[in-house]
Amino acid sequence: MDTPTGLVTPAGTRFRTTETLLVEWAGPVFEHEPLGEIVRRAEVWIRGPATLALLALPIFLLGVPPWAAGLLALALYASAALALPAGPSRWAGGVLAVVEKPLVQGLYYVVVLSWLGLGGEVAAVLVGLAGFVGFRLGAVQALLAPVLAPAYRRLYPLPPADQVLRAHVLRAALRHGVRLPELTALEQSARAAWQRGKE
Repeated sequence: MDTPTGLVTPAGTRFRTTETLLVEWAGPVFEHEPLGEIVRRAEVWIRGPATLALLALPIFLLGVPPWAAGLLALALYASAALALPAGPSRWAGGVLAVVEKPLVQGLYYVVVLSWLGLGGEVAAVLVGLAGFVGFRLGAVQALLAPVLAPAYRRLYPLPPADQVLRAHVLRAALRHGVRLPELTALEQSARAAWQRGKE
């Protein structure tokens, strides 16, 4: 939904840019790939850090003590939250879109936590349940957002959701050979640096 303050998706993701601004900046890209499709892929990528943490937590619980598994999952989430906006991947996004589905994650956790429960690993089961609920409901993300915000501001010029959307639009422009002003400036800068290196 396009609002005066930005785009809002059915999943509740808020982008601080409007459809009008996006079309002014990258209109030709949306002739090849609809804006709605790019936004959907961006949303999957935005949820990617939590998806990776949810995927890894049961594996960690099988190999290390529960407290260490919890810390490793948090560290993985934080690292991915800071790194993923820099390099969206259509292939990896497709994998994340499958892995993030509630049914897939639910069955995965039922199997692993049942196995741990049968082995008497009560603490591991509790950590697994807490991680599953915390990441699925967004509580972990909300708690860590203020902690990660300073590092994020140093790494990226835009808020997280907008940075991911911008990266997906740029990737689509490159895929379809659309020359956006930003890409043209980068190309000119690279060509100038290359020419200086030849002198």
